[in-house]
Amino acid sequence: MIFIGLGSSIGNAEEIFASVEKLLIEQGIQVVKKSSILKNPPIGGVAKNEFSNAVWQVEPVEARLIAPLQLLKILQKIETDHGRTREKKWDDRTLDLDILIFHDEIINIPELQIPHPEISNRIFVLKPLSELVDETLEIPTLGALGSLIRKLTS
Repeated sequence: MIFIGLGSSIGNAEEIFASVEKLLIEQGIQVVKKSSILKNPPIGGVAKNEFSNAVWQVEPVEARLIAPLQLLKILQKIETDHGRTREKKWDDRTLDLDILIFHDEIINIPELQIPHPEISNRIFVLKPLSELVDETLEIPTLGALGSLIRKLTS
């Protein structure tokens, strides 16, 4: 299973996310399941606007294989197409797309870390993910989804 996180704090998140889905389909990636969109305060002390966040389960169309770096390249192009800039970390942005989980792979290279290195610290990722899968889902190197949620909410 492949899960991506979506975030936006500039513009209409629902319209932006709908556009993302169309662009993914054009790249041979289909959205299998979508969480609801959660509204969240900004983190990191840079962004000023409320964020809209969601998690989607995606997979290649017609059982094609896709490599993690190939998916990253597609997501970064979609971000750029939506006016994403990377001037300040945690700044407001039209679109943020992250690979959260890529099957059971563990990747730690400069351009990509899977599972996403901040997943266990972000309730705005874990809660939407729990809408899509059972809380017993084991996230590689991190543990069960349910226990990660309990750590952040207790």
